[in-house]
Amino acid sequence: MREELIVPKCHYPWPTVTSPIANAFDDEEKDWYDHDYTFISEEGIKRCKPQFLSRVATYMNPTCDSIERMRPCARLMIYITLFDDYFGMTPAKELKNMAERVYEVMMGEDPDPDEIGILRQMAQARKEWETFMPRFWLDRVAINFYEFIIYGMMEEIPFKQTEKRTYPLLPHYLTFRKYSIGMWPYGDLIDPATNSPLPVFIYNHPVVQRCRELLSLIIVIQNDFASLKKELEIESESLNIIFILSHQYNLSYQEACTEAMRLHDAYGQELDDLHKSLPDFGAFQQQAYDHIYHIKLQISGCANWYYNSGTNRYEPKGFIVPQYGREGDDILIPHSVFVQK
Repeated sequence: MREELIVPKCHYPWPTVTSPIANAFDDEEKDWYDHDYTFISEEGIKRCKPQFLSRVATYMNPTCDSIERMRPCARLMIYITLFDDYFGMTPAKELKNMAERVYEVMMGEDPDPDEIGILRQMAQARKEWETFMPRFWLDRVAINFYEFIIYGMMEEIPFKQTEKRTYPLLPHYLTFRKYSIGMWPYGDLIDPATNSPLPVFIYNHPVVQRCRELLSLIIVIQNDFASLKKELEIESESLNIIFILSHQYNLSYQEACTEAMRLHDAYGQELDDLHKSLPDFGAFQQQAYDHIYHIKLQISGCANWYYNSGTNRYEPKGFIVPQYGREGDDILIPHSVFVQK
């Protein structure tokens, strides 16, 4: 029997703030695609432009009113997302080589003229950050991007590049998905957006690291809800918490949604509780408190982008499908509000 699947929306016990520059990079974003993303087909570029990926940066960092500080953040939001989209089916050895080259560029090397254009976007963002961000922060975002590929994308390979659909157990899924969702480098954008680089000793504190981990875990579930109806139509797809919960615990998809939301809300409550009980950071107490506040704004801002930005990323033909470094131009994945379970 087919039943209607009601996908819940995420809510949080903290505000959703509206960015004063929410759509500021819409035109620049199109130019970046046309000049530096030419390795993607014409059809792929047509799909990318209405996704409004630059708005992810402004929606997730809504207190920033500086175009200059936000521009490299918008670049990162696009190049990390399309890196994942485009190279998601790349073999592990080649992906590791790409990770090393990305790290070199983000640490200071300029790409060669004949190298793929996405590296030019990375280099330009790094140069823009170099004008106002300290070296320790640039090192931080470089290593977190590297780990996004190594601990995230590469760990997904056994589940993406298999002939038979295979599900990870939930704890395993969360260990690599918290990297592949990209939120470690996304979280780094709080510092340039607020013009307040978090000192190393605060950043490394276990409580702050747990808050950053909760940012990732919450967005994992948020993203899995947003992409669920699209992914229901992909026969080989297993990397969604709803599918994993359903498979591991023999739940209906609706029951799995309920359990996923229970986990999501528990993570949100933990983040809120940690924010209210930060350790004593002395003269840096307010800065630490503000940083965790902006982690929370990133979470509610990302949900706001999913629901209210106008993105078509999760609509039919709204995304590119990785096929070993090339998107599937002719793949049409229709929506369906009915599922067989």
